Amino acid sequence: MKIALFNNRNDLREFIRKYGTVIGALILFIVFSLIIERFLTASNILMLLRQMSMLTIIALGFNFVMGAGGFDMSIGSACGLIAMVFALTLLGTGSLLLALSAALLCGLLVGLINGMLVAYIGLPDFIATFAVGSIIYGVKMLMTRGNPVSYPSDISPVFAFIGRGFVGPFPFPVIIMFFIFILTVFVLYRTSFGRRVYAIGGNPVASLYAGINIKKYRLATFVISGLSVALASIILTSRLGSAQPLAGEEFLLDVIAVVFLSTTMFGEGEPTPSGTFIGALIISMLNNGLTMLNVPYYFQFITKGSVVIVAVLLAVTLGQKLRIKFL
Repeated sequence: MKIALFNNRNDLREFIRKYGTVIGALILFIVFSLIIERFLTASNILMLLRQMSMLTIIALGFNFVMGAGGFDMSIGSACGLIAMVFALTLLGTGSLLLALSAALLCGLLVGLINGMLVAYIGLPDFIATFAVGSIIYGVKMLMTRGNPVSYPSDISPVFAFIGRGFVGPFPFPVIIMFFIFILTVFVLYRTSFGRRVYAIGGNPVASLYAGINIKKYRLATFVISGLSVALASIILTSRLGSAQPLAGEEFLLDVIAVVFLSTTMFGEGEPTPSGTFIGALIISMLNNGLTMLNVPYYFQFITKGSVVIVAVLLAVTLGQKLRIKFL
């Protein structure tokens, strides 16, 4: 007797629409496990999780922006600027608290500028945030002429712990990542703020008639995105032991890939924390596996660009509505 897994093509289509991203992650994990001897070692798994922690934190902040129908092209440049601000403040004052405050304030300021340009002045998200990112790039190069800012490794043992420390067997950045993940789930699904963010992204006209202050909420989503970039930048600076002006530039393409993969997760058609986590895991596994295979870095860009195209095509061809408008 034959047991049909799918009665017709529509069943197969629905299955792929809901679980295709998860299946892709499992296939990628299995392939790398089979062809790379050291891929499944405990040390590499922990390194993989630590690498994906910063990407996941930024992408979770991006969830709010894209959930409200927006986009943020400034995250890569902002990461480097925040790192420079942090390192210069730490060197100038010797106070970790002031340096952390300056970094978070810088991220908040970038988010405010993006939010004001988009929500209140009315510029298109893509153009406004791309322009802000370009300005930020110039500012951070002007600050140090493009040179990295180093500081003594013993200037703050607590700060070194943020990016390189362990709590038991787990890297501290991974613990931060899971905390931000839980917090994002709570805010998006258990608070009126999160529900209104998704409502704005789903139908801004209906949200306006429902009395939701769209401008205020969209501004808030960009501020959250800026703060998430600041947190990831702090972790990255701690991990590197210095502030690199170009550090974090690669996050832009990675985050775009992650959020579009997130929209294909379970056929939601909108970015979700769980989809973001799986998307970040896929991109991080690609980065980790291709590096272990000694694949040239430019092929990694080709691969991740292809992932973005495939994710968008899947979202469109499987009948999902992307919550994004570029112009």
